[in-house]
Amino acid sequence: MRRSLALILLVGAAAFAVAGCGGGGAKDKDKGEQAADCGQTPAAMSGTPQLPTTFPTVSGVTYTGQSKEGPTTKVSGYRDGDLDDSFDAYNEALDGKNGWSVTSKEKEEDDAEVNFSGHGTTGQVALKECDEDRTNLTITVRPA
Repeated sequence: MRRSLALILLVGAAAFAVAGCGGGGAKDKDKGEQAADCGQTPAAMSGTPQLPTTFPTVSGVTYTGQSKEGPTTKVSGYRDGDLDDSFDAYNEALDGKNGWSVTSKEKEEDDAEVNFSGHGTTGQVALKECDEDRTNLTITVRPA
């Protein structure tokens, strides 16, 4: 019985030690690994995305695709520049201009979100830093 208990404890301790080893989460990655997560720069989409007509255009953005899930529209793309610049650009473009307002925002080391409302819609601009030259983005817009 003692041997069985000792063996169980030993196996449990070994499993715990192995689980604690290895790579950390995304926050432990260096910039090179973050950029690799973003993949190659996608090609620009043909045509114009179906965002609300008054939605602000931020300079340096290339739209790469869009999808529709019921009444929700998601537009993907990227912006030339780093996360800080992109976050600031969307905050400025949406903060109380042309009927848009920023409802909340959050910025972390390698991603950020700007939530907005206006013109009968709500949504979010989600930003992910790929490197200092490119920030991927997803704009989600839904009826309010």
